[in-house]
Amino acid sequence: MNNKELRRKWEDLHKDPENRVTLRPEIRDSWERSFQYRVNPFLKENPYVLNGSDFQQALEHASYLVETSQPVMNILSEFVAGTGFIVLLTDANYCLLKISGDDETVKWANRGLLVEGSMWSEDLVGTNGCALSIALARPISVYGYEHFNLFSHIATSSFAPILDQGKIVGSLGMVAPYDKVSNHSLGMVVASAMHIQSKMNLERATRYHEVIMDSMSEGVMVVDYNGIITYMNGNCARFLQKQDQTVIGRHIYDLLGYSPDNQYFINIVTQGRVITDETVLLTIGKDKVQCNITCNPLNNPDPSDAGTVVIIREIHRINRLVRNWIGGGAKMTFHDIVGNNAKFQQVINIATAAASSCSNVLLLGESGTGKDIIAQAMHNASPRRNNPFLAINCAALPRELIASELFGYEEGAFTGAKKGGNIGKFELADQGTIFLDEIGDMPLDLQASLLRVLEEKSVIRLGGNKLIPVNVRVIAATNKDLDLEISRNRFRRDLYYRLGVIRITIPPLRERPDDIQLLAQYLTESICKRINKPPMKLAPEVIDAFLNFDWQGNVREMQNVLEGAIQLATGPVITYDLVRDYFSQSGDLSPEPLLRHDNEDLTISAVEKQMIQHYLEKYKYNKTEAAKALGMSRRTLYRRLKEYNLL
Repeated sequence: MNNKELRRKWEDLHKDPENRVTLRPEIRDSWERSFQYRVNPFLKENPYVLNGSDFQQALEHASYLVETSQPVMNILSEFVAGTGFIVLLTDANYCLLKISGDDETVKWANRGLLVEGSMWSEDLVGTNGCALSIALARPISVYGYEHFNLFSHIATSSFAPILDQGKIVGSLGMVAPYDKVSNHSLGMVVASAMHIQSKMNLERATRYHEVIMDSMSEGVMVVDYNGIITYMNGNCARFLQKQDQTVIGRHIYDLLGYSPDNQYFINIVTQGRVITDETVLLTIGKDKVQCNITCNPLNNPDPSDAGTVVIIREIHRINRLVRNWIGGGAKMTFHDIVGNNAKFQQVINIATAAASSCSNVLLLGESGTGKDIIAQAMHNASPRRNNPFLAINCAALPRELIASELFGYEEGAFTGAKKGGNIGKFELADQGTIFLDEIGDMPLDLQASLLRVLEEKSVIRLGGNKLIPVNVRVIAATNKDLDLEISRNRFRRDLYYRLGVIRITIPPLRERPDDIQLLAQYLTESICKRINKPPMKLAPEVIDAFLNFDWQGNVREMQNVLEGAIQLATGPVITYDLVRDYFSQSGDLSPEPLLRHDNEDLTISAVEKQMIQHYLEKYKYNKTEAAKALGMSRRTLYRRLKEYNLL
């Protein structure tokens, strides 16, 4: 049929209503839409072919569709080679993305305006198979004159939509000269489109599975019974330090080597044994790494795909979870420490400098001077600040429990040991800091165990035989005179030297009287905020009493006195009557023997003046000795002498 005959046939279809009725309803509806769009039926060239950049953008947007469909198109075009059919792929916007066929057929398609980048929507080219399959969301064949445009009357086309998760993403079609029409072309297109959909679903499921596995915090590995690795997620590769290498298909011996430490782990994963939450030690490169493993056989009906699923958890992550569950951690920093005394500031400077080192620190000082606060501040100022900080009071634990608390124990280590054993504080504090308070009260036999841990940087659980490496910085504290304890054979001299690489002696509060008022005001503000009371101030006579008091309990004692007074206060000022009972009961401030009782209504200032006079006379006006007896600095004493005209 030549062009004149085609044109006459097209004109006849429009003039004769009876012939138009012979069109299928969906074709007739498409023709009606084509009339509304005013499509040129005698189109000589495609009215819209995407330029290079726009077509490249369309290809990139549909890259997943093209990548998945290309192998299916190649197989289909090979199957129909020589029959005159060409295979086409379009996106959901009717853009022709790919053409597949032999050279002769491709040339014929190009003469029919079928070129990559051409648009085949109804409003541009009228009724066609691509537009109808997408509009109707079902397969369809369009034969010769059923196409709206005259130039398409020479062709027959079969198209099927491609759906991805219920959404049309494109269409697959076969086009040939109208005399090559086949009853099987539509079936082949439908089968191929379904194959593409199946591949997309499978690849999506695979990618989804990979995303899920790589998002897991645990390492996951699958090993067959021959020791060949068949799967490994990203976290497992990172843990085994193989993230930049291809590990699938390699033997597990090639991955871990033949180290004796790894042999137990390799035996577990290659023998199909069931293991739940067992701790093992692996040698990875030059490092020894402790991890927790769970192994289960891979249930697969195909024996050739059988093996073991291994889940690897890094032990420090487990310890972090345990630490978060039990609470604790260092909350104080050097910014939270108050004091302007020169001697105390020197201590803070030493502690700040020592914080950045990994050496062990021994904090010495009386009870209540703030050794635990300085330990927390040192941890938070150190490179270990993001790792655990655990505090153990060696005097608070029974002798029988200290070893199990510090070093842990294995299941069955002693009567009452819980199933599965217990992790010790040194293991929990791995990569962090452990604070051993009241170290002077640790039993002598356990001091030897602690010394071994400090020397070898590893622990052995009670009832166990495995060395568990730990990287822990130790800060110890005591209020005892360790030199005296060593002379009495109550403390090991070698442990004293090991712990006291850096020794810091914290001065008691009575040696820093210029900080008393500052501390009192700071503690008052902190306590009021903590117990939700309005801000309060200290009365002058209270401040004077604080300055003259011998604080045997140091800062902790002052905090307790203030908290009791704040709780009882009814106004915004803490008056002397709220603390009088405490001072009189303590026996540390006893001005009565020094007073002349001819006046029972003496003020605090008068009491202080008489006390200063008494101690000056007692020490023969040696102001240094008098200041020590009064619990104040020489500067404070001179200030008081000037105020009371005693110079």
